[in-house]
Amino acid sequence: MARTTGAELDTLAGIASRAAGQPFTVEYAYGSPRLMARDGSVDVSPRLPRGELAEWIRAFIAGQSSMR
Repeated sequence: MARTTGAELDTLAGIASRAAGQPFTVEYAYGSPRLMARDGSVDVSPRLPRGELAEWIRAFIAGQSSMR
């Protein structure tokens, strides 16, 4: 399996933004990414390795889509 890139996480954050109707970004600290809202002032996800965060964001998107 290929490694998840930062660009892939950014793409997923954009999809999540559209699904939830608010802007999300991926920010890094201590070498690990996290999904953030409100210009980085609100943690949306836990800090995870890239591949696990990608799975987390996909699940978040699926949850947002099921609420519509």
